[in-house]
Parts: sequence; structure tokens; C-alpha cells
Amino acid sequence: MSFRAGFVTIWGRPNVGKSTFLNRVIGQKVSIVSDKPQTTRRVVKGIVNLDNAQIVFLDTPGLHTPKDRLGEIMMQEIEDTLLDVDLLCYMTDPAFQEEEERKYLEKLNGFSRPVFLVLNKKDLLGEEEAMGILERLGKYYAFAERLAISCTTGEGVRELLGRIVAYLPENPPYYEPGIVSDAFERDIVAEIVREKVWWHVHQEVPYGVEVRVEEFKERDDLLYIRAIIYVERESHKKIVIGEGGRMIKRIGEDARRDIEAQWGKKVYLDLWVKVEKNWRKRDEVLRRFGYRVK
Repeated sequence: MSFRAGFVTIWGRPNVGKSTFLNRVIGQKVSIVSDKPQTTRRVVKGIVNLDNAQIVFLDTPGLHTPKDRLGEIMMQEIEDTLLDVDLLCYMTDPAFQEEEERKYLEKLNGFSRPVFLVLNKKDLLGEEEAMGILERLGKYYAFAERLAISCTTGEGVRELLGRIVAYLPENPPYYEPGIVSDAFERDIVAEIVREKVWWHVHQEVPYGVEVRVEEFKERDDLLYIRAIIYVERESHKKIVIGEGGRMIKRIGEDARRDIEAQWGKKVYLDLWVKVEKNWRKRDEVLRRFGYRVK
């Protein structure tokens, strides 16, 4: 039996379930998830190893109209994923706006690889309603496949993977079996901490948060991590720390539990909060934070 391997990018609006899908098919968390838009800021690779294939998924930030320099960089990263992939999954959900989807699908004009239309959250719909949405959006692009899934229940996910494999080229695997992501340890930890900030802090504060891991040291049976949570304003710093340090303690406890579960050892997580004014608009800071500034 021939072996297939290839790269598949996942496109779609914020909060349609791209990261939830990736975490489900990988079997562990490689992308952070929250109910707020623009949680994912960088392209995240997740690797699915099957008996007859290896699928390298690229989870992208949500398609949006940029409001600052960071937004522009995120949109460029999304479009750059088109350059060297074998297939694209365009994901949507029942909350779609037809005109908005049409605008984003226009960005695929000239893209020569197969595109799947994937309707997530099928568990919220009847079969006829789901098929109706696929039919309505299907008129805006020549999709190779159209199907509905539920990342919550798992319905249709195995079928989607099977259809993807059928379109991949015959190749040896790109990564060793057992590898589920190419992310560095510090990046994984930084994203876990940022996820907890997004879950616990509300309004505009999370959008101006960036996390950088300054130290990552394994000491026998203990993992020592020192990380800095950057915010854009002094008022935001006070919110993240919380009265009597209660908020930062809650963020740290939740993050530590996830890190310990992933690394399988005790973790000492040392969190600090600093202000970097208007960092989302400043190229030199964005570059320092690891974003690809062109």
C-alpha cells in the first residue's frame, strides 16, 4: 500500500473551530482555544500520523480586516500558507455571513490546489440545514469536496481525514512518527500561559497581551519556567495582576496544571507582568516578540 504525506492549511473566520479541530485530530493540545476572536496569532503546525499517511496541518489565525500592524502581519502569515501546501480546508460554521465568506473566498482566486469546504458545528444543525449551507457557499468557489463535521462530537472528522488523504501526493513522511508539532518548548509554554490570560481576563485586555518565556530549565524532577506577560497599558497590568495578586495567581495555577500534564513533571512557574506600550503597532517590538515583520 502506498504512503501519502502532505501539507494542509486550515482557513476560516475567527471562532469557527480551526484550533479545536486541530487539537482533536492530534489528540492533544497544540493550538490554544478561547471564545474570543484572534486567539491564534501565528501559524501552528499539527501532525497527524495514520497507518497509510501523514497529514501536516497548518492552523492559521482567523481571517479578519486588520486594525493594527499585528493584524497586518497575521493576515500576511495566513496568505503565505498558500505558497507551499497540497490542500486547503476552508472552515465555516452556522454563524456565517454570506457576503463576508464570499470576500474571503476571493482571496483563493488563482490558488491551484484542491480546496475543501468544511462546515463545523454540525451538532447544532439538522442534516437538511447543514446541506443547505454547504450548497449556498458552494456557489462561490469550485470546491473539491464539501462536508459537515462536529469538532465537539467528532462526527464527520474521520471521514474528513480520509478524504484529505485521498488528495495527498505519494510521499514518505516529513516527520518522525510520534511527533505531533514542530513548536519549540518555550513557544508551547508561552501559548499555554496566554490562553489562561484569555480565559480569565476580559474586554480589550487579552488582545494586547503577549507572553515570552525567558527561562526554561529542567532540574531533576522539576521544571523551572520564568515568563513575562506583556501588556500595553499600566491599567491592563493592574487587571492582569488583580487585587492582592489574585488574578495572576489564578492564571499561573491553571497554566501550571496544563504544563505539568504535558511534561509529566512538577513545574515552578514564575510569572511577571510588564508594560510595552502599543507593541501591536511597533515593528521593532513585534520583531523582538518573534513575529515575521517584512
